[in-house]
Amino acid sequence: MFFIISGYIMCVSTVDRHLNFFQFSLLRIKRIIPLYWLTTTAALVIYLYNPHIVNTSGGETSIWASYTLIPNGKKYLNSIGWTLSYEFFFYIIFALFINRGTYKAAVMSSITLLILVVIGLFANNDRPVLNFSTHILYIEFVIGMCCFYLINKKIVRLDPKLGVALTIVGTAILGLELFFNMPVQDEWRGLTWGIPMLLIFVGLLSFEEFIQRSNTLIRNLFLEIGNSSYSLYLIHPFTLSGTAMCLKALNMTSNPYFFAAILFVVSVSLGHLVYLYVEKPLIALMKRKPALQSIPKQQPIQ
Repeated sequence: MFFIISGYIMCVSTVDRHLNFFQFSLLRIKRIIPLYWLTTTAALVIYLYNPHIVNTSGGETSIWASYTLIPNGKKYLNSIGWTLSYEFFFYIIFALFINRGTYKAAVMSSITLLILVVIGLFANNDRPVLNFSTHILYIEFVIGMCCFYLINKKIVRLDPKLGVALTIVGTAILGLELFFNMPVQDEWRGLTWGIPMLLIFVGLLSFEEFIQRSNTLIRNLFLEIGNSSYSLYLIHPFTLSGTAMCLKALNMTSNPYFFAAILFVVSVSLGHLVYLYVEKPLIALMKRKPALQSIPKQQPIQ
């Protein structure tokens, strides 16, 4: 779902804007890197104090790769940093075509990524860089861009009733894959996970117009959680580990449901606090820096 949303949002956030490669890349760097580097530095401090606390799943940790996001087959200080490596590879490809408009960028990026995936199916992927640049998960970005193209071009029209059905079917497929321990799930994740996640994504997207019209407390709560999702994403490895260690020290791990609920509440709450008091000030600071600005187009290139 993460990469599908990324493919979709990159199109939504650039449509009808006049951007070139450098403008788009600068906007992405300013939005993603500052908070990521901050959390990586926090992880570095922990790593220098006790390396065994970081990346407890095993494997060698690379400090320079953690900051540059250049994959070298080793672990990052912030364990979820690997996803941002794939994000920025996608950004680079998307940026190569963005000066031609969002719709053409979506089409050309999708073709490029699919070619790379096909190469990966037949190439020897023992080398980290080749494995990274031809991974099948890039299909998930393509799915997101295709959703944008089909929906914004009115080729596919969203319907809440159909959305309910798609969400149920997608969830059921994921459940069946998990229950029957479907083989090669990870190796073919772009399809085995991508297709059911596509159904869920389109299904939930079908409710957007209905949700926008509502003004309930739950809607506003989820809106705030959505706004703070990047902070939550970056710090949840810290909050989950720290909270789990505290609960273990207090002998409060016997009930798995209570344990999971505490982890969830603490992670979401701290994620929102980081958003309010760290991420938002960082965003404001970046906006005050001189930057190349996009120019609205009279007639968007499509």
